[in-house]
Amino acid sequence: MAETGAQAGFRGALGARGFVRLLTGQAVSSLGDWVATFAFIVAAYDLSHQNQTAVAVVLVLRLVPPMFAAPVGGVVADRLPRRPIMVTCDLSRAALIVLVPFVGLGLLYVIALVHECISLFFLPARDATVPALVPRGSLAEANGLVLASSYGSLPIAAALFSGLRLVVSHVPSAIPFARLLRHKPTAFAFFFDAATFVFSALMIAGLALQEKRRKEDLDLVEGMVEGVKYVMGHPVLRSLASGLIVSMFGGGVLFAVGIAYIHQTLHGSDADFGFLAALWGLGMGAGLAAVRFVIKRGKDKVFVVAVAACGSILVLMAVLPFLWLAFLAAVAFGMAFSVAIVIALTAAQEIAEDRIRGRVMGGVQMLFRVGLGAGAIGIGALAHGIGHVHEGFVSLDGNQIGMIVGGALIIFGAAASSGVTRSAAWAKP
Repeated sequence: MAETGAQAGFRGALGARGFVRLLTGQAVSSLGDWVATFAFIVAAYDLSHQNQTAVAVVLVLRLVPPMFAAPVGGVVADRLPRRPIMVTCDLSRAALIVLVPFVGLGLLYVIALVHECISLFFLPARDATVPALVPRGSLAEANGLVLASSYGSLPIAAALFSGLRLVVSHVPSAIPFARLLRHKPTAFAFFFDAATFVFSALMIAGLALQEKRRKEDLDLVEGMVEGVKYVMGHPVLRSLASGLIVSMFGGGVLFAVGIAYIHQTLHGSDADFGFLAALWGLGMGAGLAAVRFVIKRGKDKVFVVAVAACGSILVLMAVLPFLWLAFLAAVAFGMAFSVAIVIALTAAQEIAEDRIRGRVMGGVQMLFRVGLGAGAIGIGALAHGIGHVHEGFVSLDGNQIGMIVGGALIIFGAAASSGVTRSAAWAKP
């Protein structure tokens, strides 16, 4: 980990030149990746002749199968130098993305899957590198900035995607690939994303990292087993894992039933759903800004409280179905959600030894997807299958029941992760 400097917090993180290079590359790359996500959805919809199932397949391919790549990526990040891993992943993704405008639906699915798997080799290496770039007292803020760079660009990307679609419809014939851009309006978005990956690779290539790796065989199975044993043998990491997966489960619940909750339960509109999503993002931003203050009360206790708050807010939204309350709750949920994630990332980075940090961070990325997938698929199916329940004066629709069940599971998970509040267990092994 970088030496502790005179400055801590956000100022310390932003004063670390290497971290700023990494953050800049990630901010630009994340913007391009969100633009490409919209382009993937539109391309799948067009290539399938307006079949919405094709869109769902793209989203599933980018969420579910790649979760198994994360632990493998963690082993690679611990066995090989991390800077070359990240540069290779960025350039590989750039090469893949530029192919999308030239392929049919089947190959688009393949590219979406391979692209996401490569990302899960990149992310453990990136997250394991951050502690080496910032002062110890700035690690939580650094993670918050990386998280903000990943999700904060979503509204900008949506506007940029629309702008790119408008631009390509007026491309002069003298411009290279003008005919392709006019006939495949998503092509410009994919080319833009590829360029952002190249930019990120250039930023990372300039990082001054002193990486020492033991000369070991790249035995993926043995490496993953060692990582699992390490986590299971550390009480704090076990508790963090359970708390992290249930907090992400909460995000999956809102992802699955959010629009139906707005339309069917609250009788709102698409605009109301967009407003709800924007307020969730606003809450996440507020949580990232506040994390440096709340962790002064102790990362351990704040983590458990943040996870429990995610569940409690879902239950509150279900039993009190008022649109104005849902807007307020979305802000609070976003705050609790982001605080829990940042603390989990920071604690895992601080606790794990550098030799195994890549595998721990790969596990974190896997838990992100497991939680989101379980919440979205499990609670979504429950909400859709139940319909309405009437018991005396109580009348609940499937969305409300799904949110109550999801919230209760999250609260239970927070209780299960409460072992993290034992201060003795918080120390490194």
